[in-house]
Amino acid sequence: MSLHNHINSFRQNLEKLQDYGYSESLEINEEIRANKQVVLTAFAILIDGSKFQIREYIDARYKIEIVSYAYHFQDIRGQCIFRYDNAVHRPPLEFKEHKHKADGNIIKASIPMISDLVDEIILHL
Repeated sequence: MSLHNHINSFRQNLEKLQDYGYSESLEINEEIRANKQVVLTAFAILIDGSKFQIREYIDARYKIEIVSYAYHFQDIRGQCIFRYDNAVHRPPLEFKEHKHKADGNIIKASIPMISDLVDEIILHL
């Protein structure tokens, strides 16, 4: 997949939240940097007042590599419903890619596709 296709897929999958009436607002930003590096961010306020925020840092010099990411979904009170990320923790986790669950547990989880994230959010609404 080319960088252009990845960005278009990112945008199209998130716009489903708006197209299907699940979001009150949706903002998507693309920051294209030197050396084929890109920062994609998105922020959505959903129909129940919950919020979904995304950050992807991509290096596309040789292939599409999502170097770091965070996909955070929280309820109207600011409580985490879920968060996927690959941030380093202190104390360290036994795995890099993981998911924070609403109950506070952190489990091993591969980076999800944006389409799967949208589906998971819709299930919570």
